[in-house]
Amino acid sequence: MKSLPPPTTIKEENYIIELFKLIAPYKWLILTMMILSMFLAQVYLYFTPSVYKSYALVKVNRDLPVPAENGDFLSENLFSVNKTDTLQEITTLKTYNINSKVLEKVNLQVQYFIDDAYRKVEIYDDVPIEITNLTMTIEDFKEPYIALIPQKDGFVLSSDKKGKSKLYAYGEGIETEYFTANVIKNREFNQTLYLKINGDNRRIYEKYIKNNLSITQVDLQSDFLNISYKDTIPQRADNYVNTLISAYVEQSKHKKETTNNKILNFLDEQLEKIRVKLELSEKKLRGYESENESINPAVKSTNLFNKLGDIDIRLSEIVLKEQLIDNLKKYVDNNRNFDAIAPTLLEFNDQSTIHLIDTLNQLYVEEDELKLEFTDSYPRLIQIHKRTDEIKKKIALNIKNLGSVLKIKHKNLLKQKSKYESILKTLPKEEKKLIAFQRSYELNSKMYTYLLEKKSENELIKVTAVSDYEIVDKAYTPPVPISPKRGMVFAMAAIIGLALGSMIALIRSMLIDKVQTKRDVELLTKLPIYGTIPLYKDKMLMNVLLEESYRKLAMNLQFSKKEDEGNIVLVTSPIQGEGKTTTIVNLSAILRNTRYKSIIIDLDMHNPSVHEYFGMQQQYSGVSTYLSERDNLGNVIFTTNHPNLNIIPSGPTPPNPMELILSPRFEELLTILKKEYDYIFIDTGSFDIAEESFYLMQYSDVNLVVLRENFSKKSSISDLENIVRAKQLKNVGLVLKTVPIKEKKKTPPIPQVIAKEKPLKALL
Repeated sequence: MKSLPPPTTIKEENYIIELFKLIAPYKWLILTMMILSMFLAQVYLYFTPSVYKSYALVKVNRDLPVPAENGDFLSENLFSVNKTDTLQEITTLKTYNINSKVLEKVNLQVQYFIDDAYRKVEIYDDVPIEITNLTMTIEDFKEPYIALIPQKDGFVLSSDKKGKSKLYAYGEGIETEYFTANVIKNREFNQTLYLKINGDNRRIYEKYIKNNLSITQVDLQSDFLNISYKDTIPQRADNYVNTLISAYVEQSKHKKETTNNKILNFLDEQLEKIRVKLELSEKKLRGYESENESINPAVKSTNLFNKLGDIDIRLSEIVLKEQLIDNLKKYVDNNRNFDAIAPTLLEFNDQSTIHLIDTLNQLYVEEDELKLEFTDSYPRLIQIHKRTDEIKKKIALNIKNLGSVLKIKHKNLLKQKSKYESILKTLPKEEKKLIAFQRSYELNSKMYTYLLEKKSENELIKVTAVSDYEIVDKAYTPPVPISPKRGMVFAMAAIIGLALGSMIALIRSMLIDKVQTKRDVELLTKLPIYGTIPLYKDKMLMNVLLEESYRKLAMNLQFSKKEDEGNIVLVTSPIQGEGKTTTIVNLSAILRNTRYKSIIIDLDMHNPSVHEYFGMQQQYSGVSTYLSERDNLGNVIFTTNHPNLNIIPSGPTPPNPMELILSPRFEELLTILKKEYDYIFIDTGSFDIAEESFYLMQYSDVNLVVLRENFSKKSSISDLENIVRAKQLKNVGLVLKTVPIKEKKKTPPIPQVIAKEKPLKALL
């Protein structure tokens, strides 16, 4: 028959698998930690309010102006729409300037809560009271909640720091150390309300709105903005988003109306000036015609008159624009905000400069926001200052270039006018004077009619003006909260519980140096386990099941049985008290019952005990006297009361057992015994005190190392495996003595010092 595979090499396994095997015995601990972690997650979710997110979609109109066919500078601009920079719109929507208007309508200064099963739940729709005229008397308000306790004739306020206040009546002003306000009662109630005072709108914006408001561009190619707001109350989130986009749309319309009003005012001023000139020129023309009825200008004079009239109109337009340019230069030099010059720039269709002004205004808004929290040395403020200076220089340069272009046009028109006027000088004096009056009248009449048309057009634009922003989708809040994500929290709790339980199990496994189960042995070594011997307290079980365990161990030994000579079986243990001698006695008894002739050699010269199991006294002859050549073999072999079983006791204890074992007579002894016996059992000392145990292993066919649960150290198993590998020992196996699970529940763990096991009388 084939022998059990010798453990000449130790196969290394995957570290993860090894770790799993190490913590597997603590599965209930790990499961308990997972359940505890998930329970704590449930407690966290119970006390954490759900947060919802409201969404709205707004389109930004980016239509460019369409030039009029007649090239009219006012027509080109009165119908123009400024190209909107989407990123600037996002910045504007996030500023306090626009959000303060929203906070005036969506009141977040006070939140109302009630107690509901050990947690505070906010109420929003059906609030029994209303706090009005709230004014904070201190800036740093740190009270989490102020309790409003209803009483028979009013209410009292209570806080953790200040305790209860005096009795207040509903509707009258209250004054506390923190704030002043009026409390208006909407309906009857008897439950305590908890007030969360958030302060003024500026503080609310900085603390809540900034963190919860999000505005993003749907994609870089589109003109759609996604506006979202997070809140624990879905309805309030919808209200905030809808109010924000409504306020922004109205702001855009108001801006257009303001621009149109400025243009109308400008047109009214010009109309009044032209009207006065028109009346004066008409009066002069009519007076001269009545005095000189016989004068009739020739065709040449009429053509010349028409050409000069056209030039005069164009010159009037240029002069008007030059006046505007001069005003722009003065304004840019003396003002910080350039918003007021945008309507004037519309007269020149200067979209690039208007765009620069919009950018500059956005930077000023951001600068004002940052200055509330940071000094001028803040990096972003330094960048803004540099950028605003650059933009202001560009605006000034653009306005200067506009003036230069106008001067060139003005100069060319004056040359043309001078040419026609030189021709006009050749006409008769009376005809020339009449043409001059007609020119003045026609010029003022055309300018007056032109300005009236522009005024009508602008009034029409004002009536039909629409916002640059279109609400595509109003605010909508999905019913599923965005946080906390309950499924993810539970999953993370389970993972954390698993990791924590595994860590505790691993630490516990590493700290406990005693072999607890057979599984511990299997995890620590790849040495084969020849047998597992149960340790029952019950005598009936001890006699029946223990005998069966030794029979299985004996059967495993027979797989390596040689047919032509006896087998040498060495039995040792890491430390004393693990039951190696009892194992030899019971194992030899099993083999004796199967009619195998066996002999036990007691080579445990440090603590000999084999003779005691057979009722013998310490002998003066034994293996020590044989190896020292003081006795022959016949004098050291003793028979027992059991057929087919003899023993060689230890004999007198020698000063150095290792020297005797190295004697040539030891090999002779084994050679003789292998011819006479089927099994030769060698009982050696535990290898913590008997180094000769490993030397003797080279002579044996099977080397059994006995371990005992709750007694043997895990470190001794690792040491044994290292020695086996280093000394290249073969046929090393383990015998584990373990307490069955049922017995573990009945009895406490086996103590460190254990009484010697007694062999089974039934076997002997």
